[in-house]
Amino acid sequence: MLNKNYLKKMFNFTTNKKKTIKIASILFATSLPYLLFYQVILSLVVDKYMPNQNLKMVCILSGVLLVIIAIRFIFDYYTETRRKTCYYDNDRQIKNKIFSAIQYANIGELDKTQTGNLFELTTNQSFNASQLFIWNFTGIFSVRFRSILMISIIMLFVNFKIALIIICIFILSYIILLPFYNINMKNYQQTLKTILNLQGKINEYIESYSTTKTLRLEEINMNEINDILSKSKEKYLKTNKILALHTSLFALLTFFAVVVTLIIGGNEIVNGVGVASTIMLLVDYISDINGHMQSLLNHAHGVISKYNAYLRIFKIVELSKETDDGTENLDKVNSIEFDNVKMSYDGENVILEDINLKLDRPMTVAVVGKSGSGKTTLVNLIPRFYEVLDGNILINNIDYKNYKLNELRKNISYVFQEPVILNMSIYDNLTYGLENVEFEEVKSICTKLGLDRKILSLSKGYDTIINSKTDLLSFGEKQLLSYARAILKNGDIVILDEVTSNLDLKFEQSIIEANKTLLKGKIAFIIAHRLNTIKEADLIIFIEDKHIEEMGTHEELLKLNGKYSKLFMTK
Repeated sequence: MLNKNYLKKMFNFTTNKKKTIKIASILFATSLPYLLFYQVILSLVVDKYMPNQNLKMVCILSGVLLVIIAIRFIFDYYTETRRKTCYYDNDRQIKNKIFSAIQYANIGELDKTQTGNLFELTTNQSFNASQLFIWNFTGIFSVRFRSILMISIIMLFVNFKIALIIICIFILSYIILLPFYNINMKNYQQTLKTILNLQGKINEYIESYSTTKTLRLEEINMNEINDILSKSKEKYLKTNKILALHTSLFALLTFFAVVVTLIIGGNEIVNGVGVASTIMLLVDYISDINGHMQSLLNHAHGVISKYNAYLRIFKIVELSKETDDGTENLDKVNSIEFDNVKMSYDGENVILEDINLKLDRPMTVAVVGKSGSGKTTLVNLIPRFYEVLDGNILINNIDYKNYKLNELRKNISYVFQEPVILNMSIYDNLTYGLENVEFEEVKSICTKLGLDRKILSLSKGYDTIINSKTDLLSFGEKQLLSYARAILKNGDIVILDEVTSNLDLKFEQSIIEANKTLLKGKIAFIIAHRLNTIKEADLIIFIEDKHIEEMGTHEELLKLNGKYSKLFMTK
């Protein structure tokens, strides 16, 4: 069943609740004259004035009907346009809230959500949720339920006994069909979960299609997708079977109501206490109720779907935000210290422990070790992507949590293993998120990296539009762009996370040479698999089994003849 507290929260989720109430009120009020007078006036025209050839009253009542229909048309047009405007605005607000939640979410929690699920929530699911109240609930309570209620009241005035029997039949049908509604509620939840899982998997496979082909995983991926599709089909069929049974039973009960009306009404006509027009009017009302009930059923299933979409959206919107209790500014980073740091993503499985390290500016630090040893985890603690489980990280001898998060990160330049390229010009890519960067400075960095000549060879130079998939630049050149952007940021701390691992020797050498000048005066962390790229580092840290196993310069570690030396000799 629907949770009242959640429904209240959903109703207040956007700023359009007053508009929703207004539209619902108009829908309720404007249909009353039509419901109250249309059938009655039509009955008077057909049963009384036309047989008596009272043309004047026929014309007057026909004119009244036309006025009622015209008024209803005007208000229907008004409410329909307002409803659509309202749920499109709801969709915009919901998308904004989801995107805002993603932007400020704790990365540790966000990591648990598939990218495809986030994409689905910000597209289809947000649009579904936007219609819950303005479309489905107004449809149920302001249109369908109200119409059924008014028709039932009118029927009681037309023929109390028959109307009472018909109303009882429809109430009985609701009681009988209520369990089907509850079953479908659970089925929709499971179906939506399967759809989101499918969307997430498809997105993952599309993003990693190169890896899929390289490792020949096509068949494995297809089997997994087919398995999810089969489960989805099974849940859809189960839901549709229940829905079909629900609809069929309701149609049967409606037919039973018509039969009862004809039998009782026919008996009254035979006994001279009833008229045929009254019986036909009741049958017409039964047909109206049936139509409204079918629409009510569709709205009810729409409510289930959109309610569950909202629940999924709440899970994202309610993700914990990054903790930012800092109050101090950070103008310059002179030192960074890891004081007995312990790290775990889930609070149980320890990734790093007993990490003790003191670095003074300037310093170039190489972090090496086998895959999965915790190298990236170590550097990701510096910008506070994740929080330490125990111990402290100090910057300028102060706990770095005392600094405002924005102040901390503005002093950090980070280059990831995969180049981050946005759909915009090369110049805008290079200066994205940066302030007060002059073109000459951009050109100077690109020249040092050997990029300037390639960029100027393009038709629009630095104004050339590129994206992550464009073939105007090679993978290596895109990585150099990401590197240039980080250097232009001019952070006191620079983190290079295996930036040369996917580069050929030419681009690798470009970065090595650039590091000699561009990293001067900074605290730089370089994660590398190719150990020949970090031989000139001021300090090399070898991580294994959650600890810093060895630490020193390249020459010192070779003389130590330990694990670093063995790893270096095998490369």
